[in-house]
Amino acid sequence: MHVRLRTAFILTALLLLTTGTGNGATPAAKPRLVVVITLDQFPYEYIARYHQFYGQGGFRYLMDGGAVFTNASYKHANTSTGPGHAVILSGTYARTNGISRNSWYDRNLGRSMYCVEDRSVEILGAKAEGRSPANFKTYTYGDMLRIGTAFKAKSIAISNKDRAAVLPGGKLANLVLWQIDSSFVSSTYYVNDLPPWVKKFNASGLINSFFGKTWERSLPASAFALVDQDDAPYEGFPAGQGRTFPHPIVGDSASHITPSYYTSMIGSPFGAQALAALAREAVTNEQLGSRNVTDLLSVSFSSTDYAGHAYGPNSQEMLEMNVAMDRILADFFRFLDKQVGLAHCLVVLTADHGISPIPAYVSHAIGRPVFQKLDGKGIKARAESLLTARFGKVSSGKWIESLSGGSLFIAPAALAQAGVTAEIAASVVCDDLRRRPEVVAAYTRGQILMLTEGSRLEARMRNSFSDERSGDAIITYNPFFKDDPDEHGASHGDPIESDARVPVIFRGPGVRPGYYDADASPADIAPTLSVLTGVEFTPLREGRVLLEALDRSAGPAKVRR
Repeated sequence: MHVRLRTAFILTALLLLTTGTGNGATPAAKPRLVVVITLDQFPYEYIARYHQFYGQGGFRYLMDGGAVFTNASYKHANTSTGPGHAVILSGTYARTNGISRNSWYDRNLGRSMYCVEDRSVEILGAKAEGRSPANFKTYTYGDMLRIGTAFKAKSIAISNKDRAAVLPGGKLANLVLWQIDSSFVSSTYYVNDLPPWVKKFNASGLINSFFGKTWERSLPASAFALVDQDDAPYEGFPAGQGRTFPHPIVGDSASHITPSYYTSMIGSPFGAQALAALAREAVTNEQLGSRNVTDLLSVSFSSTDYAGHAYGPNSQEMLEMNVAMDRILADFFRFLDKQVGLAHCLVVLTADHGISPIPAYVSHAIGRPVFQKLDGKGIKARAESLLTARFGKVSSGKWIESLSGGSLFIAPAALAQAGVTAEIAASVVCDDLRRRPEVVAAYTRGQILMLTEGSRLEARMRNSFSDERSGDAIITYNPFFKDDPDEHGASHGDPIESDARVPVIFRGPGVRPGYYDADASPADIAPTLSVLTGVEFTPLREGRVLLEALDRSAGPAKVRR
């Protein structure tokens, strides 16, 4: 009897594991295709501000039927393209993945290192410096998906920017493509030659076909009451494009294509159209979502970033860019529905960072200066004079080797000559800088490594610190100080909410629709995808599973707690 009871218990437990809670629910099929869409420089604020201008098939398809996280932000300090894209599909920050900035000072090489630089590989499809994830120190969801399916799953990442394709692609992607002038290219890290369908796409001349077209307004005049005037003096003016609608897409020559045309083209909706066309070709030719296994497609649109930098988040151009992206996404979702079936697609929408207002726009609106000039050279000179006064002159003539993006490197030769450690020298600098109005926080390497659960700012600084790639002192500046408050155009990169808060939206199998106000982050995307598709977590993941958005009546999310 005892044996029978034990056997019955085991059988019952197995039944519960296979059905979830024993309530008769049938596990949902895994998605055939995971699509991660990243909009470069797209704050969550746009979702709320421009909702009335969206149609039914684009942003609203995700917002009305998906899990929308209203309180999602990056928990790192360096809110820029490389670090943001490194987080999204790895679930880790720079302290783990090593991508602390778009570029950083490499002390061993004595020069700047670009985040996806790799001189050991060659570019396929153009003449340029090699690119790969060699500097990326972890794996992505796509990597784990490939491993977990015995490499039957395909992982493809595309973007107008190299770093926005390479970093989401991870170490094991089948194909990674980005734009160089008139072509989408890859490198020998991934493939020995471009696939025939990519060559055919490039030969079609689609990218060059936009030359001479104009970016026109599509909304009625009344819509622009929400935004700034069209011809604002503090806006940027990309070559040949001007500050006002209609914007000609020609670059610096109206008669023939020059390299500046491609900047103009990417900075308009035409750049996003070209990337969406490439995405459709990737799905079709690689048979993504049609091979009896879950595949992954990462698409990062760069046009929003180019236009946002030039015209600012409060411009008529960014309202029109939002509307254009809505239409482009709607077209892409219709294609996915026809090709794969949207019911079988798990779609994620996010951004790599937000954007701050143009300083001169704020000052102009209220009639007085708000921002002050941040003098980076003055900070470096101050540090040099402090160390000279404290420890004496050095034969090399300099104490400070580099000040790069708030990361200050003290010259090892100077330290050796003075017989002082980098930590002591850095503490002298930080103690002084903390008293300056333009500095919010300054920590030595030792101090930042000892930070635990402190303020939100301290946590962000710790997450952006790379033991291998950051300097001896880390400085964060007051957001009301800018390199040039009167500079044209907008910027980002600070540990502030306007730069850090972005959309995180899921829609598809296993997702429970709703609006969720719990604290969230793009670092949560990878672990949540892992649960939704039954794939192992990425190594050393720091994000959480967004449990509130999981439909526990179906799929792997019910079993894997």
